[in-house]
Amino acid sequence: MSLLEDAWEEREEKVYPHVFGDTGPGIYALSNAIFEQLDAQSVDPRWLTHGVFQSPPNDARNTWVYVTSGMSNPWEAEEPQEYSGFGVEFVLETEHESTWAIHVLQTLMAYNLLLANGQMGEPALLDYGDRIPFALSDTITAMLITPPFQLPENIEIQSGRVDLLQIVGITDAELSFAQEYSSEMLTDRLIEETGGLITVKQRSSVV
Repeated sequence: MSLLEDAWEEREEKVYPHVFGDTGPGIYALSNAIFEQLDAQSVDPRWLTHGVFQSPPNDARNTWVYVTSGMSNPWEAEEPQEYSGFGVEFVLETEHESTWAIHVLQTLMAYNLLLANGQMGEPALLDYGDRIPFALSDTITAMLITPPFQLPENIEIQSGRVDLLQIVGITDAELSFAQEYSSEMLTDRLIEETGGLITVKQRSSVV
């Protein structure tokens, strides 16, 4: 098999089950409809193989973990690199099984693909500290990207390293706090006040 096929299989069938445990019945793949909602000019058919796995609670944690798969595919590489593909995948934690969590990660992953493709202005990738407007409810109005808490910060597959970027929902007040001070300070406050980086649809602000 090719490096792409080997790395893809290794990530989904070996590394993810080792890191997260059960990854559910299968992948929740991206659809053309998601890209249409983002006003995509074009959609690479390869993007529709990307998706989200859902991992239920286990002996190591009592949360549901949602993790993307596809952005670390080494589509163009023939040899291992320092980072595989984009070198990132997203994770999001919830208290309960939540179909909206799949939608959040699918949307952010599609947005990241369009950013990298130059369809959202200057080519870029979502990264630590970024704050993205995303209304999950009347209280949770944005998403913050942070280093993981109580989850691995990265994984290694044969095509290279993959950093795991944790997504957590934040309030208007928390967004303002992060803009005035820093995303790192907000992350510390969230962990201090809530005990983790779990996304819930309704909660009080920690600032």
